[in-house]
Amino acid sequence: MRAPEARPLLQVTVDSDDESDGTASTMFRGRALRRTACISAAFAGLVILAAFGFLFAHDEERRARALGTGSWKEWFMSTERHVKSASGRDASSKIVQLGHAGVLSPTATLIDRLRMVPGTENERRGDKETIEVKRSFDGRVMRAPKFLKKWATAPFWESNSYVNIHETPNSEDGVVIVTGHATDISKHASHWLASATHWGLPARLSGHGTTWRNWEEKTMGLKTNLLHMNGDPVVVTSDTGDVFFTCGQEELLKRFEASGADIIASGETQLYPEIKKYFNMREHTDWQNVKNNIGKIGKVKEAALGAELARPYRWANAGLLMGRKSALLRYIDFVEKSFFENDGLSQTDTRFRYACTPFNHTKEEAKDLDIAAKFYDDQLCLNAYAMNRAAARDKSFKIDSDGGILHSPGGIDLRNMLRDPVTGRVYNKDTGKAPCVWHFNNPEAKKKLKLVVQRFPNYFVSEAVGAEIVNSAGPSSS
Repeated sequence: MRAPEARPLLQVTVDSDDESDGTASTMFRGRALRRTACISAAFAGLVILAAFGFLFAHDEERRARALGTGSWKEWFMSTERHVKSASGRDASSKIVQLGHAGVLSPTATLIDRLRMVPGTENERRGDKETIEVKRSFDGRVMRAPKFLKKWATAPFWESNSYVNIHETPNSEDGVVIVTGHATDISKHASHWLASATHWGLPARLSGHGTTWRNWEEKTMGLKTNLLHMNGDPVVVTSDTGDVFFTCGQEELLKRFEASGADIIASGETQLYPEIKKYFNMREHTDWQNVKNNIGKIGKVKEAALGAELARPYRWANAGLLMGRKSALLRYIDFVEKSFFENDGLSQTDTRFRYACTPFNHTKEEAKDLDIAAKFYDDQLCLNAYAMNRAAARDKSFKIDSDGGILHSPGGIDLRNMLRDPVTGRVYNKDTGKAPCVWHFNNPEAKKKLKLVVQRFPNYFVSEAVGAEIVNSAGPSSS
């Protein structure tokens, strides 16, 4: 059974962006406009009808559920700009009316409505199985949940008992669930959460209220999150400070199933951490790129780069991947089995000393490599897994090398992000693909997030949910 599609909350302004310099587009109410020098009235009518079809087919029920209400049939936009919130404060933007209850629209309200997943409270309880492990370098005895035994020596456990999980209301009903790790949701995941809500995606976040130390916490959070989910849903797991969603559950599920994979990783142009041996394994990486790509999924235009060069994102990026819950747990099992402990480090350095063994390396060879400062890096692990699967010619693991579902384009030139006038979707001009999730994985790209929201109003986030990014410093990474 497929989930109903979730479309954007408000109308999409349909522009022809080919000549745009990347500055903000103007948003108009009630109708969709497309700039053009010359166009027939008939074609204009078709474009407008298509745009309205894209706009108004959104799924009020799932979005209302994400906002925490069952009265979805009475859900509508208020026309008032300045209203009183439930707490008596002035609302700086529109509110959403849910039945007779007024809900303040900024993402602070979404965060307030998150709830702790039962059993993930960061406290010691008798019903939580734990294990004690002595750290080799300082002799300190660490206690962690039994299912995180391999991670028990991480400094996280010096001051925590569990990785807490917060969820949007009714997230357990989702067929596609989006997850991330954020130590402070307000600072590091507010716009990620707004974007997920805009598209009706159930969301779960790990680690709120803890102190960030290193990348192992992200993987521990993911494993904890997965083990507290019912069934075997499709899970999108991503960074939170630089990711926007652009599809609902139905479209994400449809594209994922069409790929034939059980795990898909977004791709990027650069291999990091750089394992030099991988560059000499072209028979594996070329097979992955040419024989095991996702085909025409997400295609809306011909690639400006041409067919031969249209898949430049050939290396796996750990900031954005998706898979069945069961498949992601198997991946984490692979990670844990590949661990080696780095020795020869300062005894005063209490960071987690386990890292993943790169593909086609012994653990002794791995110890001699100066990679990831000799500490855990989730991207090192993911690329080791990707190379392992490519060498086995396993088509159940794919790298989205042209961004048809998951896209990590780094510091993409905003002029290469265009709107398709037929579908209303934003695509990468170089690849001709319109992804479901955009990951702006580059320090410079993060500075452009406000421009992206302005350039494509009511697409990544809406005027009602998340648009305050335009007037703020923008999201930051955890």
